[in-house]
Amino acid sequence: MPTSEMVEWATEPVESTDWTTEEDRPATEFPGADLDAEIRQAKKILQLPDDWDGQGSPRYSAVVLDRATAFLATHLREVWERFGVSCSIPKIGPGPDGSIDLHWKRPSWELLVNIPADGDAMAAFYGDNYGTQKIKGSLDPRKFNLGIATWLMN
Repeated sequence: MPTSEMVEWATEPVESTDWTTEEDRPATEFPGADLDAEIRQAKKILQLPDDWDGQGSPRYSAVVLDRATAFLATHLREVWERFGVSCSIPKIGPGPDGSIDLHWKRPSWELLVNIPADGDAMAAFYGDNYGTQKIKGSLDPRKFNLGIATWLMN
């Protein structure tokens, strides 16, 4: 068995590719720019006043939005790193009672994850592949969930 003294490590620099246009970028790249754009768009939620919907909804908190985007980024990054799959970016929108909705709507499936305003509460989710499978339940939004990741890889 070789030891570290016996292994000669290459010291040449590794070339990186600069993808200058969307057309040049491979489809399997992590969707970081798209994620950043959706998060910037979602920050407009924070400008909504109390009772913005006429039904007594509270103002949205940056802390809740941060938790929702952390959940999203963790799942997208983990799916990319573990499985090499680039997932679509959901719409990030206002949910009920100060919660934040992450909503993926694709031609063959849909998934909604609701991140609650209460940081200790479980998130709720619902998925439908418009055919044979529907899922719903709750999960800890602070942890990576393989079931949600599997759904995102469809």
